[in-house]
Amino acid sequence: MSSENKTTLLSYEKQALMDMLTDDCLVVLGEGITYQNILLSYLESYSNPGTLLLVVECLEELEEWLLERLTLSESAVVPPKKVTSEIHVEKRTDHYLQGGVQFISKRILVIDLLCKRIPTELITGIVFFNAHYVRDISIESFIARLYRTDNKTGFIKAFSTNPIQLNKANQAETCMRHLFLPRIHLWPRFHANISECIDKHKCEVVELHIPLTDVMKNLQMCIIDLLHFCMKEVKKHIPSLDSDFFVVENAVAKDYFRSLKKVLNPIWSHLGPNTKQLVQDIKIISQLNNQLLQCSAVRFYEVVHKLKPTGASKSSNVCLWMFTEAFGRLLSLSKQRVEQKDAEKIELSPKWEAIQEILAEIKAEINNGAPKNTLFCVSSYATAKQIVKFIKYGEVSTLAEELLSTQRPQKDLQTDIPASEESEESHTTFGLEESHNISFLIEKKYTMIHEYLTSLNPTYVILHDPDLFMVRSLEMFRCRRPGKPLRIYFLVYENSIEEQRYLTQLSEEKKAFEQLIMMKGNMTVHTDQDGREGTNAMLERGQQGLKFKDLESQDSRENKVKSFPKVVVDMRDFRSSLPSILHKSGMDLVPKTIEIGDYILTPDICIERKSIVDLIGSLASGRLFQQCQAMCNTYKHPMLLIEFDEANGFSLQNYSGVTDAVVTSSLQTQLTLITLHFPKLRMIWSQSEYTTASIFHELKKGKEDPDVGAIETVSKESSIISSEFNHSVVNTLLQLPGVTSKNYFLLARKFANLLEISQASQETLSGVLQNKEEGRALFEFFNQVESKSKSDDKSVGAKNKYAKFRKFRKK
Repeated sequence: MSSENKTTLLSYEKQALMDMLTDDCLVVLGEGITYQNILLSYLESYSNPGTLLLVVECLEELEEWLLERLTLSESAVVPPKKVTSEIHVEKRTDHYLQGGVQFISKRILVIDLLCKRIPTELITGIVFFNAHYVRDISIESFIARLYRTDNKTGFIKAFSTNPIQLNKANQAETCMRHLFLPRIHLWPRFHANISECIDKHKCEVVELHIPLTDVMKNLQMCIIDLLHFCMKEVKKHIPSLDSDFFVVENAVAKDYFRSLKKVLNPIWSHLGPNTKQLVQDIKIISQLNNQLLQCSAVRFYEVVHKLKPTGASKSSNVCLWMFTEAFGRLLSLSKQRVEQKDAEKIELSPKWEAIQEILAEIKAEINNGAPKNTLFCVSSYATAKQIVKFIKYGEVSTLAEELLSTQRPQKDLQTDIPASEESEESHTTFGLEESHNISFLIEKKYTMIHEYLTSLNPTYVILHDPDLFMVRSLEMFRCRRPGKPLRIYFLVYENSIEEQRYLTQLSEEKKAFEQLIMMKGNMTVHTDQDGREGTNAMLERGQQGLKFKDLESQDSRENKVKSFPKVVVDMRDFRSSLPSILHKSGMDLVPKTIEIGDYILTPDICIERKSIVDLIGSLASGRLFQQCQAMCNTYKHPMLLIEFDEANGFSLQNYSGVTDAVVTSSLQTQLTLITLHFPKLRMIWSQSEYTTASIFHELKKGKEDPDVGAIETVSKESSIISSEFNHSVVNTLLQLPGVTSKNYFLLARKFANLLEISQASQETLSGVLQNKEEGRALFEFFNQVESKSKSDDKSVGAKNKYAKFRKFRKK
């Protein structure tokens, strides 16, 4: 690695690296605190052929950066590798035996561990990310369990940058328990090493607390009143929910609406249409505040004006908040800001005036020979475009253009980044003159934000919208550039929801770390927490290891020979948590690519598993009909499992949407048609993945394991339908006597269409089907049809009818 790319660790990064080298641990960092260099240095020490370090489900940006740096590193004896599905399964073992650092997805790793393609005992260690999402049924815990069962010497490391999530419902302890981690290392912003590092290389920060105009203050109060009204109405409809949740102060958080939906999901199907509309209205009103602070007066008026109820909406009485006094004031005040319809008299955004002064100050310094790179950090693409117009053309021309655009018919205004523009680069000059040298960075939680900042090399940064992640990222960026100037202009509206949201971010993270520090001090770590020695309860298998209760005594369980039933699982279903639960509950999984069904429990039982979302999509596309047809043709007991999410209500449709009328497009009607069309098919309704595992155990009792060889044969035959033959014509062929799922392809390959089959002799049909009885049944069927046609003197018509059938084979 060249000297300019060589990794230089900060003081806190050196200490964090030493902590990682000594223990199996969970590393928790504050938002914006970088850990990429820590990870790079750690991986460099294992980049040799004598070790095998697996990096699981690394973030895409970080993975590309690590692959590039490790390839160029002089310390890496073996270049890093990436395990993908393109590597053939027969070559996968040799690929692992090459050693070094290998990046792999969760699905591929868990399948290779189950299939013994990877020498588990030779794995030096595993690194996980986003540990705050780990639960008892997550794929990460499944991998850790398989790994620790066969490997007692390797290590496990995990990273998390979300202390708030880890602090909820003892998530940190849950994560550590299921990943077999005995230690947790916390790195908040107020950690002594981090604070010392940042204080040593302080940024020049210019805080501009910009006061709101009187009209904007009143508009903000109107929005708060509307939020209060909607929350009060929701609480009235759902009195059982915690009152503290419906507090306006909580609604300023960025993820409030997501949290609200999560709380309401279990009872969502029980709510009436008015309550659901109120929940959606809370999201709309919360967005109004962002638009008030980020949009111009013209754009904000346009947004509010589009919300104004029409005569039809008044009669329907849907959005009650639109008929309140607060909304009336919102309409009149937003109109008041642009009432003059003169660009020179329209109320300017206070931040625009601040930007003018900042740019004038920067320009003066540039003229004196100072560096001239300037970076704007904004929250959305729309905000960036608006600022660009303001810089290029001035406030009068910008507002005049917006006034003209409001008079032209256009689509509903969206303040979020349009789908076509989200794919653009995160930083751009938006066509500004080169002399300005101004770039824009759309605020997102980029993993490699430091690389973006390094490529832009700003001297001046204007934080248009306050964001904790960007502030921390800029502090870390300054620490890595000692001696180079960096001035940050921090723009925030004084006494606004924007300011409150930023302060809430700070206080919540600090509180989360304080509680994690307390948990760390009081936490009891068992001697077998790492799973290396003794009997760790997390490694036990059987129904007693899950939410099911095993009535057997401990002695009888110890004396019983552990022989687990086998289940063949489609490889594509390993993206879900059900395989992890099945394995934990005492089933041996055989991963295979199955063309028919998702789970094969016995030689006769095939199950197609559908979540509600999958079910709706499969019914709409017609794919479910084909899947049910294939199962019924192949297996004695085909089953359709409809599985619900444990966090949501156990209801297929909202109670309010159930009517006596038969609607062909409704979910119930389509499922009824499936049941009538396939009388052999059985439907299973499961409340959660745990319930599904319990059902599988009941279905497996006293029955033999599936024949893997037979399943592979069926899958190969089934693949012929989609690749070689027309599916609809084959379905017609399967309805004929003497034709089965095991011999239809013999006819389809020999004859071009049904007409040729009808004209064949009995000896020919028996020879093709390799069975005299089946050949005779098929021949008699066509001869009976032929005789009936002749008796009615319509033989020519019958011949023409058969000629109309399409060919079996695809062209």
